Amino acid sequence: MIPVLDKNSIKVITRNISPVEVEYVAGINSIINDTPEEQVDDIIYVNKIMAFADKFKNLHWAAKSMSYHKTIDDFWSEIENYKDEIAENIQAIIGQFTGKEFLKLELPVSENPLDVINELKICVNNFMELHADNIEYEGCRNATSGFLQIIHKYIYLFRLCKINEE
Repeated sequence: MIPVLDKNSIKVITRNISPVEVEYVAGINSIINDTPEEQVDDIIYVNKIMAFADKFKNLHWAAKSMSYHKTIDDFWSEIENYKDEIAENIQAIIGQFTGKEFLKLELPVSENPLDVINELKICVNNFMELHADNIEYEGCRNATSGFLQIIHKYIYLFRLCKINEE
């Protein structure tokens, strides 16, 4: 399970973690240290969405069946669209990105698309909760709500792929 990290929880990781998890935590920590405090959560979120998009593209290339290959590719297109939309909405609120905010994060998650999409769902829900009461984020919440609907659709489709593989 991917560590759900924010600027407060990063300090509590004390157990042995894998090299990929160490790299992930180091990347998040770098964002926290290099970003104005009021922008940290949004920048981390965009970085995570970028990392999930990369993860799904890698899963697409490594798919062992045509049903997974096609379904993952279709979902990758959806996450790419959402990534662009949410990044543009966030920039409208916190200001234009410089490009220095973004790191190549490797997500320490399963190679199973269903596990990965469920982790993505947790990440997206956390973003919705973070900005639940801020009217400035209404457009972000609308885009994210639509993306959650897409996530639910693909959870169902990945389950169908799994059933067909058994």
